[in-house]
Parts: sequence; structure tokens; C-alpha cells
Amino acid sequence: MRGASSGWFAAAIAAGILVWAGTGAAADPDREAVEAVCGKCHSIEVFQNKPRSWDRWNDVFADMTQRGAKGTDEQLERVTRYFLENLTLVNVNESPADELTWVLGVRAEVAESIIARRQNQRFTSIAQLRAMAGVDPDKLEQRKSRIQF
Repeated sequence: MRGASSGWFAAAIAAGILVWAGTGAAADPDREAVEAVCGKCHSIEVFQNKPRSWDRWNDVFADMTQRGAKGTDEQLERVTRYFLENLTLVNVNESPADELTWVLGVRAEVAESIIARRQNQRFTSIAQLRAMAGVDPDKLEQRKSRIQF
């Protein structure tokens, strides 16, 4: 990740990319990890409805780490995935492929196609993004409030 200021979150992302498979609808182990790691000091309502850029989240993670936030490697991987899939803003015309992959919920090849398309013609709407092969319209609908152009 660009600008990653927390080593364990960068490592968690690398590990998470290898094992990413999404989470089930019943119990959400990613949210449970957030509650276990972040909830030691504050409720998750503090940040739950405050999406931020991935760079900004990395700043927050670094600050929390300095303040003593800890978790197992698995918990940190799950925290990272939760923030990327639920609380991270993405700019379709500027964000790198790894952020597009996580936030939009697309495969790496689809993220690269989005980047190739935006080099010739910037995206201006969800409809244009929805028209890209490999983009899940249901995920876009769920995440549209965090997608910027």
C-alpha cells in the first residue's frame, strides 16, 4: 500500500490478498476481530460511520498501535479486511489497483482493467463502473457511498 505507516497492517494486507474469500452473512469474524482489537479501548461506533481514505486509516492504525492496540496476526488481517471492505473510500480515477480490488470487491484483473480504462476516459458515474466486465453490481450498490470519481 502506498503511504502505509503501520508495518503490521501492510503485512496483514499482503497475507489477506492471498487468502481473501469474503465473509459470510451470518457471523462476521472480521467485525468480531475489530471489536476484539479496537473495542479494548473504545466502541466501534466511534468510527463505524466515518469512512476515510486508506492512507488516512493507516495513519489511524499507526496512532492506535503506538497507543497499545494489539492483536494476533489473524485478528489484524481481519481488521484490515473489515476496514477495506466496509470503511474505506476509494477514488476510481486515482486509487491504486490494490485499493480498487479491496474496496470494490473485484479481482486484481478487473482493477487493472479499470485503471486501463481510466487512463483513456475518466469514470464519472456508478453506471460506467457497473458496465465494466467483472464488476459485481450488488457490491457496487452496497458500497456506492464510498466510491468517488
